[in-house]
Amino acid sequence: MSNTGSERNPQYFVHSLQQHVLAPLSTAERRLERERAEVNAEQDAFEAFRERLEGIDPAPSTPPDRATRIANRASTTDRVDCVRTAYRETVLSMPHYDDAYDESLAEHLAGEFGPEVAEGVRPESSVSFTAAYKHALVGAAAEAVRRREHFLATLQREARSLESARTDLEDVFAALDTTIIPDWHCESFTEQLDAVAQCRQQTIQRRDSVPRFDEHSLCTYLYDDEPWTYPVLTAVARTREAVSLERSTGPGTTNSARG
Repeated sequence: MSNTGSERNPQYFVHSLQQHVLAPLSTAERRLERERAEVNAEQDAFEAFRERLEGIDPAPSTPPDRATRIANRASTTDRVDCVRTAYRETVLSMPHYDDAYDESLAEHLAGEFGPEVAEGVRPESSVSFTAAYKHALVGAAAEAVRRREHFLATLQREARSLESARTDLEDVFAALDTTIIPDWHCESFTEQLDAVAQCRQQTIQRRDSVPRFDEHSLCTYLYDDEPWTYPVLTAVARTREAVSLERSTGPGTTNSARG
């Protein structure tokens, strides 16, 4: 009996519609939070790797006699093993590594540091672990940290955009008692929805460039597993599709036109 009564209550339908409309935002917020946690973990991992590198002494500069060359090759092998172990115990040990990357150590290091820097970490490499090469590795690790700092700032702006859109859409629904929008409220209702959509589009268009992502492909990257790419615009579209605009009958208009 209580269920039947609630289903006949117009406010019940408004509440159900609001849940339907805001579902993409809730999903996007969860996905965004997971991404932020993973990027934070990567930032910490590369910083830990950089610190481990600082503790590995480079090969000393000595005359190139045969005995020294043999000794240097042995010491370089030991140092490269230390670098590989450090990378394995920091970056490759992240909980999400297999799911997100599923690459060998050499593949991932080349993707992050570039093939020239990564070449020296291969077991069969002839590159000596000199002070210059150590400096290049440390610099590449620091750059990996900076890239993630920049990406985290982008994710934070995306989070603020979603939060703002949610607040604005909740304000839209707070003024509704039914899913039929009366004539006197049609103009302000559509203006509110237009403002939400326009604000979101401006956020996407003004978004700072992110390595590997342009302003649109960031959304593609974040929400690729969902049936939609743009959660806010999807929420606005759902609202327009689900309500009826009860406009006054006049030339060129019909009553209860769909929004």
